[in-house]
Amino acid sequence: MSASLPEAFGERGLLFAGAYVAMQVGRTVFVVAALGEEPALRRNFQRVLAWLVASGVLWLAGGLAHGTAREVVWLAAVAVDFAAPMLGFFTPGLGRSRTTDWTIAGGHFGERFPLFLILALGESILVTGSVFGELALSASSVAAFVVAFLGSVALWWVYFDRSAEDASGVIAGSVDPGRLGRSAYTYCHLPMVAGIIVTAVGDELVIAHPGGHASVATTTTVLLGPALFLAGHALFKRMVFGRLSVPRLLAIAVLAGLWPVGAAVSPLLLASVATLVVAAVAVSDTRMARAPSPG
Repeated sequence: MSASLPEAFGERGLLFAGAYVAMQVGRTVFVVAALGEEPALRRNFQRVLAWLVASGVLWLAGGLAHGTAREVVWLAAVAVDFAAPMLGFFTPGLGRSRTTDWTIAGGHFGERFPLFLILALGESILVTGSVFGELALSASSVAAFVVAFLGSVALWWVYFDRSAEDASGVIAGSVDPGRLGRSAYTYCHLPMVAGIIVTAVGDELVIAHPGGHASVATTTTVLLGPALFLAGHALFKRMVFGRLSVPRLLAIAVLAGLWPVGAAVSPLLLASVATLVVAAVAVSDTRMARAPSPG
């Protein structure tokens, strides 16, 4: 699947889809067969298998299609994959799974998903580094690269300063880790990873053209990336700790407010301000964590 990924929307679409479906369905078939002595858990994975087969048909059909048709069919397949846990993998004749049926190890989830964030951040730094390495050195390009790196540090700071470790403890001690695993970890981490990817695209555009006026594409990616990340993290904190983060909501509002003026400033200045907004959230978190509790 990794080998075919770069050409997934080109000549290797069917190879990509076939490898993905083989992994998803093959793994689940094995688990169903191995759980013969645990009927409740086996039934849960039978429901999962039914949904994976349904989405697998769409993945394979998309691999056979071309152009926009492939994109549409694969979007439908993604929708099926993401809707399945929300619907409890409801399957006629097999019923619906409860989150308590998902016997996940909370501590494992709490450690595993931060690793996804680390990988995404590392890949984003590699991308910006490769772009920077192909350019002639100048003060503006060096400054843009430094800002891009500091932006990745700011995103890391927001997630890992306190909430990653604290959330790991919460899910490890939860009486229903399946619920947190589905909502806080599976769904809420998606916009965070998407935010890192979009931010990397924005960094790439800024490093390539740090001066002049920011284009619509540059403005959108530079501001949307951090906003997506902060929105996902705000939802994550809401799901895990039961409270909504005001600093994150304010930061998202500031980033949205910067969009109309993006074309009036240089890409480097816009990226610098966006990085400062994310850093301000991290600083706010650190100060609140260190503040003595009342009474």
